[in-house]
Amino acid sequence: MKNEKTFWLLALAFVIWQPVIDVLTSASLLLLNVNLTVGVIARVLFMAALVVMLLLMARRNRLARRYTLYLIGLAILIIVNLALNMNIKDPYYLASELKYFNKVVYFPIMFVGFSVLYLYLKRENEPYKEKTTTYFLYSSLIISAVFIVSFITGTSMANYSHTKIGFSGWFFAGNEIGAIMAIILPITAVYAIERTERLKEWRHWIPFILLAFSMQFLGTKVGYGGVVVVLIAAFLSTLILYFTKNRSEKMRSNMLISLILTAVLAVATPFTPIFHNMFAHLSLLNIDFSNEDETIDPETGEEVNPADEDSEITDEQIQNLVFSSREKYLAEMKNEFADAPIEQKLFGMGFAGNYEEPEPGKGPRMIEMDFFDLFFSLGIVGFLYLISVPLYYVVKFIIHFVRNIKDTFTPVNVMYGVSFILGIGIAATAGHVLTAPAVSIYVAVVMAMLMVREGIIKE
Repeated sequence: MKNEKTFWLLALAFVIWQPVIDVLTSASLLLLNVNLTVGVIARVLFMAALVVMLLLMARRNRLARRYTLYLIGLAILIIVNLALNMNIKDPYYLASELKYFNKVVYFPIMFVGFSVLYLYLKRENEPYKEKTTTYFLYSSLIISAVFIVSFITGTSMANYSHTKIGFSGWFFAGNEIGAIMAIILPITAVYAIERTERLKEWRHWIPFILLAFSMQFLGTKVGYGGVVVVLIAAFLSTLILYFTKNRSEKMRSNMLISLILTAVLAVATPFTPIFHNMFAHLSLLNIDFSNEDETIDPETGEEVNPADEDSEITDEQIQNLVFSSREKYLAEMKNEFADAPIEQKLFGMGFAGNYEEPEPGKGPRMIEMDFFDLFFSLGIVGFLYLISVPLYYVVKFIIHFVRNIKDTFTPVNVMYGVSFILGIGIAATAGHVLTAPAVSIYVAVVMAMLMVREGIIKE
């Protein structure tokens, strides 16, 4: 096909522009006060371009044909969902339902689209892994620059409205940019590990350090935890490689750098927003570890804390600390699903379940735990169908990785794998990944690249 290579190369380069699009989206919302933002337009057009290319390729490519049939099946299930809930839900907000499903289909379309993209670039002997790592690096540098400049100039948006502290730079959605940064961070570690041959070449870790530093501004568990997970993974993977098959200065240097950065993070933790926010959250839950209120019992003469009787932390408090009230919305949605008719159990309750007329200024809301949101909105049939193709490849990759671990245990596979695991983990606990196009594109790119590189996805 004429200009096919140019199209795929430009499609891959689209990754670089994600943070720019997100900043322009913030400007659209805050300065122009319009709902049809730059982000929505750019991402919908890109998604449409990938679908058109798949349709054109379906005539001559068996895999593209299979992917096209998969997407057609998904479209049919969504149409059934819309028609079904239009007759069941009252009130029913069609615009909200369509907007939500546009977000839902973004990840599967990105995944199959980038799978075909990487297969084409692999066939053309293009250095697609190197390009992907470089493009992720450029994205990370743009994000870091935005956070640092916005913080220095005092123009950063607050990530919390009260009690807790945190900043989201010039990015409108704090949860989404936090997930994006966590997914990108391991790829900056790949860049550093591949280029650092000796300790004095630590400069290759600067993009990683800048992004990790910026993530601390967020004040979120995702921002802090992402850095911890990536540093531990970088240290352990280089340690294992050093003692098993590559006792080189390169592995030793990267192992030491990651260990030093872990120590720096540990020392800096008391000065980070997340440290303050955790205590603020504990205070909101009436959990107090201080002993300032201890008094002397007049009968026994022993010190007694008046709060001792209530000081035991409950399971509910722990869940709230981890999930930030999402567990409450999950319990409500479970009850709605249990009471829903069989048609909704099979094909889903649509956006936000069987919502009631909302209060003024408030609309229906999701659980913000992606897998639960997808299950309740798509139903048993729709959910299983949606995840069938990605899950099939993930299982195949895990089996391949374990069976050939001597060859597959490399910094690239490990750190790209950590990126994917972080994406899925955040989707399961904090949401705003698989149902957020700005984030899901990164997960799709990482997953497709790994699958094609290891031969899991073939033509």
